[in-house]
Amino acid sequence: MDCCPLSEEAASGFTPGDSPGPSAGHRAARPAHPKGPINKLIAASRLPRLPKDHYRVVVRPKGGMDVRKVSGIKVTQALVMAACLGPPQAEEDIVCANEMQNIFVISTPHARNAEAYAKVKQIRVGETLHEVSTYVTPPGDTCRGVVRGIDPELSDDRLGELFVHARNPKVLGVRRIKKTPTVIVLFDGMKVPNYVMCGTNLIRCTLYRRQIDACRTCGKLGHRSDVCPTPTVITCPDCGVSSPPENHTCQPKCSICGGAHPTADRACQSRYQVSSIVRRRRRRRRKANKQRVEFVPQQAPGLRFNQGGGLDNPGRGAGHRSRSRDRSASCARVQQEPTWAERVGSKRESRTIVQRQLPEQATARIQQLERENATLRSELQEIKALVKELRQGR
Repeated sequence: MDCCPLSEEAASGFTPGDSPGPSAGHRAARPAHPKGPINKLIAASRLPRLPKDHYRVVVRPKGGMDVRKVSGIKVTQALVMAACLGPPQAEEDIVCANEMQNIFVISTPHARNAEAYAKVKQIRVGETLHEVSTYVTPPGDTCRGVVRGIDPELSDDRLGELFVHARNPKVLGVRRIKKTPTVIVLFDGMKVPNYVMCGTNLIRCTLYRRQIDACRTCGKLGHRSDVCPTPTVITCPDCGVSSPPENHTCQPKCSICGGAHPTADRACQSRYQVSSIVRRRRRRRRKANKQRVEFVPQQAPGLRFNQGGGLDNPGRGAGHRSRSRDRSASCARVQQEPTWAERVGSKRESRTIVQRQLPEQATARIQQLERENATLRSELQEIKALVKELRQGR
């Protein structure tokens, strides 16, 4: 689970199937190089490295609990007690606080423990009873898609019947975003199809994009209003003024992009985070480009690579050019034919590549082979002469 600030619909709970699956594909926290306030916010929301094969349970405390100030040991004891687990059963579990999102994350290798934690509705820390919302996160080797226009009166069971069937082999589960006609579909693997079957209807499906959380109570970014640690601090969600009067009029200003609209409004194009699938594709593309740039083929002096990747023999023309124009043996420029795109666009710009001199080891090896070849030729001539004398003696 990437514990970046999730949108309200993303963090409301999604437990596909009867039992949660192992979080085998969750990426661990990695060092970041933030360049702006939003990147700093996302970097601060990352969790430390947790076992990839564990189940993940998110605990969202309500009632103004501040995870920065509460005792982590007491919270862990309260969670274990509320889940009806003994100390031996929970000794392999890990409880980690995400201070930016004001939530707790439980990592456990046992499916039974994960199911027990997901049933917890309230915990007692000291003398205070806190309501909590818990859910099991989807496995890490899954992705989510968004389907719009689904009838709001359909029940959750009916949604499961319409989406989870043999005609959608990759669909693991489905849930509705509150009471809206939009549903989130969980897919097995890291690819979201363009279309899915809803019963007998073929419906468009798009990649789910997470939003940056913005609290409508305190006005801060990173957490939602239901887990706000300071619910008594009222701030105008539009302009950010503390304790606004009843008839407060203001000019909205977004805390994310600085635009003239409320923070994280639908008009804000910066409220979305880059999807994990997109980030993974970008990393693979950068890695492939880096490997392609670092690979420089070693070429012999007189050979050149054509655009198809093969070798072009120098031929008569190349030899004639080498006699008419003196070129350096260490660095020669080879003229390439224009590509198809350049011909169509009338951009017949010639591109050149640099042929590098062979390393000293390769040059010495070539010289040794040439000497051995000359020796073999002389021995072959002697053998031919001896055979000729023997034939004449007959």
